[in-house]
Formats: sequence, structure tokens, C-alpha cells
Amino acid sequence: MSRHQSEGDGRRTYLHLEQDTLDSLGTASPVAVPRRVLFVCTGNSARSHLAAALWRQVSAIPAASAGTHPAEHINPGAVEVASRRDLDLPVVEPRHVDDVLDQDDLVVTVCDRARETPRVRGELHWSIADPVGNGREAFDVAYLELERRVRALASRFDS
Repeated sequence: MSRHQSEGDGRRTYLHLEQDTLDSLGTASPVAVPRRVLFVCTGNSARSHLAAALWRQVSAIPAASAGTHPAEHINPGAVEVASRRDLDLPVVEPRHVDDVLDQDDLVVTVCDRARETPRVRGELHWSIADPVGNGREAFDVAYLELERRVRALASRFDS
């Protein structure tokens, strides 16, 4: 298990169980299939777009992304890491969560600031470090963690 302080308000501590610990607990049973999975971060400029694109690679369940404070455009680092990893990442304008959210969505917040926004209550929270402004390696780390989590979540749904 690891823990870190929130990138948002700094008061919360997020715990992360390591995959080998989770594997030792046994296989989780499948859960009901959502109509759509909505990945939310603050700017909707990197993590949420990458997560939605990764989701579309492994699941037939639709995916979308949004932000609590959308940036003007997708971050070039996200476009670059997607290109290097052959991920189809549509370059679209970031959108506000209020314009995208449907009551039937399974909401996955992928950053602490989005999770800590009172009007965004994701059913799942993935505390993925913000790669923006932290170089190519930070985008690789975020990509790999999102890929691992997306695959694990997608495997839980009934088909």
C-alpha cells in the first residue's frame, strides 16, 4: 500500500493498494454494465482524454471525458504520449462536466481536484498524478497507470 497527499487541497490522503495485494484477495465478481463511463479531471486536457481513449480500446461500453475547469485545448504531452503508444486519441475541445454528465454515467474521477469538487461525485476515484508541466516521463507514468486501471475496470463488467 502507498499513500500520498491530495494534489488538490493537500488535506486529504489517498491510499493505493498495490496490484499484487489486490490479486491476493481473489477475483472480484462482475458488476452491472453502465450505459457509459465518464472520466473526469480538472482541465480535461490530458488524463481524462487518455483514460477515455484507453477505455475505447478495451470495451464496447461508450466512454466520454470532461473537466471541472476545462482547458482551451488538449495538452500536447497527451497527444504525444498517445502517438508514441499508438493510441487513437481524438483531438477535440475540452468540455465542462456539466455539459457532458448524464445521470446514468459511471463517473471515474482521475485527479484529486476533480474528486474534491463538491458537484462531481464520482463512483470511482483514481488519484493519478498530473503529468502536465512535468515532462515526457510524467506522461508515460500517467499513461501506464491509466492503462492498468482501465483494463482492470473493464474486466469487471458483465458482457
